[in-house]
Amino acid sequence: MFKLSSEASLDGAITVENKFIVEYMPYADGDYVKVYLYGLSLAARKGDKDDSLDRLARRLDLDITTVETAIEYWTDQGLMSRLGDEICYFSPRTARPKIKKFDVDKYGEFNRQAQLYISERQIAPNEYNEYYALMEKLNLEWQAMVLIIKYCVDLKGANVSCQYILAVARNLAQDGYRTADAVGDRLDEYGVYYKGLSEVMSVMGKKVDHESVQLYKKWRTEYKFEQEFIVHAAAYVKRGGAPVLDIKLKQYHDLGLFSVDIVDKYEEERKQVYKLAKSVNKILGIYLENVDYEISTYINPWLGMGFEPNAILAAADYCMRNGLKRLGDLDAVLRDYFANGRTTEKEIVKNLEHENRYDGEIEKLFKTLGVKGAVKDVHRAYYANWTEKFGSPEDLIDYACSLAVGKENPLAYMNKLLRDWANADIKTVTGAVTAVADRTADAPQTDADKGRVVYERMSADDLNSMFTRITGDDE
Repeated sequence: MFKLSSEASLDGAITVENKFIVEYMPYADGDYVKVYLYGLSLAARKGDKDDSLDRLARRLDLDITTVETAIEYWTDQGLMSRLGDEICYFSPRTARPKIKKFDVDKYGEFNRQAQLYISERQIAPNEYNEYYALMEKLNLEWQAMVLIIKYCVDLKGANVSCQYILAVARNLAQDGYRTADAVGDRLDEYGVYYKGLSEVMSVMGKKVDHESVQLYKKWRTEYKFEQEFIVHAAAYVKRGGAPVLDIKLKQYHDLGLFSVDIVDKYEEERKQVYKLAKSVNKILGIYLENVDYEISTYINPWLGMGFEPNAILAAADYCMRNGLKRLGDLDAVLRDYFANGRTTEKEIVKNLEHENRYDGEIEKLFKTLGVKGAVKDVHRAYYANWTEKFGSPEDLIDYACSLAVGKENPLAYMNKLLRDWANADIKTVTGAVTAVADRTADAPQTDADKGRVVYERMSADDLNSMFTRITGDDE
């Protein structure tokens, strides 16, 4: 598909010549430049799978019509030739652009006035040709183009780029403004908004351009925002300029926020929500570059349930300490609290204190048993069952612990002993000693088993069958 002429390829090295950058690129549409450069790289990579117009269009995220138009443009400039599916690149040094004849007398006054306004640089012949081609293609009067150039110079300065002027002219012509009178009236209308827009743009540290004028008109006429309101909203835009402010103002419009006081309240709440999301992520040890999805999926629904921000943070801390480090885990915990009517920090902390009431005793057992790791819900559920469901006294639990030393799953072993004793209505150490003496199933432990570090392993079925999670409802 794409290939290089002998003049365009030197010893296999592919270069973008200065002549192209200086004399062609400044006057070409940005998408046309993308097509030129990517096609040039394909010409150097023979047999590349992207070597077709369809694949090139997809790679550049352009429609096929734009790609075809770009190739036609570069062909007219003499930098390409096309024969069927074969496209050949020529060196800008030997390029022979198609000669387009323009009426010199017709554009003589245009040339003079255009150069008068664009006073900081000499307009090159290629640039004049771009203006002529656009005027004839879109049937745009040369007097209208002069008004457009003056408008662009007022916005951007006397060294405004050709491409910016062409873009403004193209937009106006495509909207139906082609005569000098129509373009003049339209630009006068934009001028009405210039002073107000300048104030808005200065707040954001940006300069006025044609696109921002169009947006400002929408804010004033379609959204019907007052100048003071727009200026105030601009102060909330840290970067991005008018396009970002446009997104924010559309949001205000859709939410029905039309006063400064209401917007301030909304932005403060939004700031606090972002702060809450960051704090939750810090506690859980996760990093999200953009928390908007988290806010819409989790934070806002939690706040909508009535959770206090500090209650959410308390639940997040609980999750982190129990190895639950996903937002989905925190969501499940909070929904459990919500179902039980606990949405304040005080209620959640009280519930957590109730669940942790045996942590000290459990840590003592860990030390005796050689179990490593933090106390978790499963251990709390075990201990709660022993004391509250089985009714086992502390000395009986200690005795069961002494028997579990060295076992592979010591807490599960203790649970079985204490459950069997409870079923046999054994509540004293003496009764337990007698029961143990009668048992012959347990193999004697060896010295090698003693003093070793033990890591618990429990199956899901084991956990589900042995105990249920104790909550504040059992108080």
